[in-house]
Amino acid sequence: MKLISGSSNLPLAQSLAKILNVELVKIEINKYANDEKRIKILDDVQGENITLVQSFSSPVDEHIIEFLLIVDALERMGARNVNVVIPWYGYSLQDKVFEDGEPLSAKVVANLISASYVKRVFLLDVHNTSIAGFFSVPTHHLSAIDLFTKYAQDNYDLSQTVIASPDFGGLKRAGKLAESLNVDWVNIDKQRNLKTGEIIQMELHGSVEGKIALVFDDVSVSGSTVAQAAEVLKKSGAKEVHFLVTHGLFVGDAKEKLSTPAINTIVVTNSIYHQQLPTNTKVIDCAKLFAAQLKDWI
Repeated sequence: MKLISGSSNLPLAQSLAKILNVELVKIEINKYANDEKRIKILDDVQGENITLVQSFSSPVDEHIIEFLLIVDALERMGARNVNVVIPWYGYSLQDKVFEDGEPLSAKVVANLISASYVKRVFLLDVHNTSIAGFFSVPTHHLSAIDLFTKYAQDNYDLSQTVIASPDFGGLKRAGKLAESLNVDWVNIDKQRNLKTGEIIQMELHGSVEGKIALVFDDVSVSGSTVAQAAEVLKKSGAKEVHFLVTHGLFVGDAKEKLSTPAINTIVVTNSIYHQQLPTNTKVIDCAKLFAAQLKDWI
């Protein structure tokens, strides 16, 4: 097996290649003057099993098109199979149709991938696990919960720790981490203005007095929810608040929001590449999760 990387997350692909002790295929990714992507694979891949690594992170549409062009180039060069690692699946938050006239965007992207030369898909902590069923090729949904469990065991006094869900939707996720660590968990209810989407109220259910609170979530987009949740937890007596999240999109001024003194540390996987993160951020390498799944194809 050989690995090839798109432009969205080369460091993760390099880490994965190192763990698996396989080569990274050389590729040129440029743009024509009219802003179209130009892809050229430089190494011979004929008869090879190839794994393509590409996060559908910002710019999302550009990275998806780039992904599809690379897959087509691999097919035309005679690659035997193309498996794909998509650490962050862009459009995964658009997994339902709420109003007439809206597309089921997560399925549209899945259809594009399924209709290409891709033979197998590996995803990480998609917001709705049923998204794996949108694909018509074998799809594996991986969880980062073991990574966060190990990190928590190594870095926190679990006798003083509670897990906090930042909203009702994360209850099941927080409960799983609490169970894996054998600690209690609490919930924060939030209410939004239905017109503006702004959070207007947050209420804590459970006690965090004198505790280390670990706020656990699958994805952080703007940072607003966890920043406000951290304030609530600190005001309710938590001595420390740490934010554990698989995917850090951190759009707009999210990094500034997450730099609040109410959050002691942010612990995030490298599913999405950032040139710079808040100084209180710890990054966990998720390459080992994909390596464990891909070793059978070496």
